[in-house]
Amino acid sequence: MAKSWKDSDVSIDPIKDQTVAVIGYGIQGDAQSNNLKDSGVNVIVGLQEGGSSWNKATKDGHQVLTIAKAVEKADIIHILIPDMVQAQVYKEQIAPHLKAGKALSFSHAAAIYWGWISAPKDVDVIMVAPKGPGSKVRETYQQGFGTPAIAAVYQDYTKKAWDRTLAIAKGIGSTRAGVIETTFKEEVETDW
Repeated sequence: MAKSWKDSDVSIDPIKDQTVAVIGYGIQGDAQSNNLKDSGVNVIVGLQEGGSSWNKATKDGHQVLTIAKAVEKADIIHILIPDMVQAQVYKEQIAPHLKAGKALSFSHAAAIYWGWISAPKDVDVIMVAPKGPGSKVRETYQQGFGTPAIAAVYQDYTKKAWDRTLAIAKGIGSTRAGVIETTFKEEVETDW
């Protein structure tokens, strides 16, 4: 039987002294970065310089940096850009700035599962996938509840990958509703 967690089972402490770079500020990026920030997590937003989301993220109170600078500064890189551009952005702007012990985090497993992104062995690879659109993720969080999510660890270099994963899930409000363990393979196959 799959493992599950509720809010009282999880702490945000494993990431309280870390920086989470949310890459992308679309529907999920907007919701998740704001929920994480409101939960007390140190969030920065990584975007294409001069892109349409830059001003919006800045107005929402985020420190906004280029993707490369955000990756350099962050401990956890939470990639929330569309699947079809993840491989190119990863290759050009993320991979050159990854260092041992950082985490690559996703809300959809396709890029890892299909091999579009091949992560180095010395980083954690994790996923928290809310089961709802970003607007719901933000709305339910603001109502004091949350959107359920599934979570997985693909690679646990630091031996703290699950702690990081569940802390992110708590930060976005998903543990309030419940989080269920899955795998990257299951997430892709059930989503597609």
